[in-house]
Amino acid sequence: MLELLCFIIGCYSLAAVLVHLAFWLRRRGGMDEGKHYVFIADNSFMNAEWHLRKLFSFSKWMGKNVRVTVVDRGITEDAYAVLERWKRSGNELVLHREQKLDDEAGISGENSAGNHRDGAGGVGGSGMTGKTDSAQLLWVLQAEGIVTESEHAVLIDLQNPADLSKMPY
Repeated sequence: MLELLCFIIGCYSLAAVLVHLAFWLRRRGGMDEGKHYVFIADNSFMNAEWHLRKLFSFSKWMGKNVRVTVVDRGITEDAYAVLERWKRSGNELVLHREQKLDDEAGISGENSAGNHRDGAGGVGGSGMTGKTDSAQLLWVLQAEGIVTESEHAVLIDLQNPADLSKMPY
């Protein structure tokens, strides 16, 4: 009887050690990098804040690491205060201003130059589509080292309802 009890306790202990070993090897191998989401936010930031809260709570619930980059397309100073609070609370959050993006990509951000944002997400007057604009955005973020190619960042324009289907919840 005592041998059977020791055998059962030994099996449970071995299982616990194997689970911890597998977890350690998975972390060490870099497999638990998580996902990287790139949010394109504009002046309606309350919607973006709700998605940030939902994404971070979902990631904690599922035990997955999530990195978020918020691309500024005209968010308010109140929104910056909220994002800074999110960064201080330990969440992996990066702010990226689009003016830097426009300067590096060679696109003039001034309305007086004739290039302006149209409703479709492209750059008016230059013939670029929203898809080209998003590919260019990811390219610039990769060039700056914010997003790596191996991460396969998920680009989500919060004004486009079709992009919201890319969220994990």
